[in-house]
Amino acid sequence: MLVGFGLSIMLAIIFRFEETTYTHCRVANYFPSTSAAIATTPSAYVWRLVICLCSLPRLLFVLYCYHFYINVSCQLRYYRGLCHLCFIAEMLENLSLIGLSCISSDDNYDIHEILFISFQVGAMLHMILMCIVFKMATTRYDDVRSDTGIFKRKGALQRKMFFCVMNILAFLISIYFFFRHQNRCEPGVYSLFAIFEYLVVLTNVLFHEDTWKDFSNRCIIYGGRAHNKLMTE
Repeated sequence: MLVGFGLSIMLAIIFRFEETTYTHCRVANYFPSTSAAIATTPSAYVWRLVICLCSLPRLLFVLYCYHFYINVSCQLRYYRGLCHLCFIAEMLENLSLIGLSCISSDDNYDIHEILFISFQVGAMLHMILMCIVFKMATTRYDDVRSDTGIFKRKGALQRKMFFCVMNILAFLISIYFFFRHQNRCEPGVYSLFAIFEYLVVLTNVLFHEDTWKDFSNRCIIYGGRAHNKLMTE
């Protein structure tokens, strides 16, 4: 997904630079925003193809994650409720991503804006809730796992928290530069907004990738049950 995103931005810069960096202020800008890049061809074709290829596996993985964590034997209060909320937030994130990819800012700016906001709200809520759920679900292993196993689990939680915090910070900074550009029309400020918007996408993808790595020793069979690859262990 990162390759498709990077390729979309690169194609927008190469083939549609003037169009994708243009703003109402008509000041100098050097990088297109994500919305502007995926709204123009050929970037739009690349991005929509990536979303088509990734959407079904992502949605199925959301269901798998939900069923996995909801069946963890955790007696901590609110655990199951947090699992439900985490599932809803991640579904909102993924469905909004599909929507904003299909309806570009050029097609309908208002709907695209609503879908982008719901995507980012869903993404941030999911990351926060996943960190909490992951910590609660793995707490019971502290006394029975080896030192190596505990270290790996703590490292996984630290990575998730790092990507979560970086995503929220990048989003807040991008919002600051967006409104600064809207109010002051300074050269290059919209490009700073675009750069931090790229970081939002990057940290989001890395967070999901880290979540997938939690199940790297499992073979997920759609339509059947998930089996551990290391059956002899």
